Amino acid sequence: MPAFDARDIRSLQDAFWDALAGPTLSTHRRALLSRLLSSPELNVIRAAWKAGGQGVGQDPTRSDEASGTDEGFVRVAYECLLGRPADEGGLHHYAAALAAGETRAGVLRSLALSDEFEQRARGVPQDTQLCELANPAKWDNEEWLAILRDLGLADDKLSMHRKPYEFTQLVYGCRRLGVLRDDASIVSVGAGHEMILYWLANHAGRVIATDMYEGAWQNLQGREGDPDVLARPWDYAPFPYRRERLTFMKMDGRRLAFRDRAFDIAYSLSSIEHFGGMSGAVATIREMARVLRPGGVLALATEYVLAGPPHEETFQPDEIAELIRQPGLELVEPVDESVYRRYSYAPIDLYRMPYQTPHVVVRFGDTVFTTVMLFLRRVQ
Repeated sequence: MPAFDARDIRSLQDAFWDALAGPTLSTHRRALLSRLLSSPELNVIRAAWKAGGQGVGQDPTRSDEASGTDEGFVRVAYECLLGRPADEGGLHHYAAALAAGETRAGVLRSLALSDEFEQRARGVPQDTQLCELANPAKWDNEEWLAILRDLGLADDKLSMHRKPYEFTQLVYGCRRLGVLRDDASIVSVGAGHEMILYWLANHAGRVIATDMYEGAWQNLQGREGDPDVLARPWDYAPFPYRRERLTFMKMDGRRLAFRDRAFDIAYSLSSIEHFGGMSGAVATIREMARVLRPGGVLALATEYVLAGPPHEETFQPDEIAELIRQPGLELVEPVDESVYRRYSYAPIDLYRMPYQTPHVVVRFGDTVFTTVMLFLRRVQ
């Protein structure tokens, strides 16, 4: 295959990669291309092209000063968009089209709307998804990582853990959906005294933490159900917080003692699987939906089985689908359940090695599971 003419890519692409020159160039290049292919902006542009929209991605000029040759441009376009060298048929087709007056943006549109590009984009790790299985790609998303760091949590991939993922994804999703505001009202179900409550108190108008604060969690699992938090919540605060905006209440999530339509956000992180199987989980979700205002967001993290037999504190994929089919709620987007078809994993044995990291896929015996994060809106 002939070498690319430097002029074909020098105007922007080469200058950009030159700036990244060094031993990690190929890693950065793959990560940035992955970000482009999975970005919501690219999806918006492709949707406009599919609808026949005008003015999106059009060439500003076809002057003789355009960088490089048409053949060189086609070769670069194939490499960038399809990830492979241009085949001779495609090369001659697009070079001839350009010679006949087609714009370079038109060639890019054709390639980006092709079935081959669609298939490739589906295989790229999605780091902007809201509804998904706990996703290692999030550790490549700078917007998401900024939230993780603001929570005071480690941001390196070697220490990936489901719980920091849940905290960060909650904030990331609620911000993207426009409901996390300084005047927002939030109720947390099965809240314990997790640090995210104190962070939310510094970023929302009112946060109410509900839990039974009894049973095994009084002494186990980091004493997450310690009833002393009801009387002295500040003793559990990991940092200064706005005390007047956070209230702890002893309450059963299946029977929330709040009026209808009282909150902007209702969330529960890895708790409803302990509420009495499917019936208890469904009752809790319906209660959370009841206390949401129309347009409010229900955010839910729970245990999703990837492989192996049922376990009483996990949910199979069909059970997750049943959980979210509740009146008055709709998913904000489809659930990305293919994360671990894109990533290999070695599940952490929660009985033998509970503190091993990365701690994203885990197992009880032969039951292998991870977190699924879901965002639903109340629509009526």
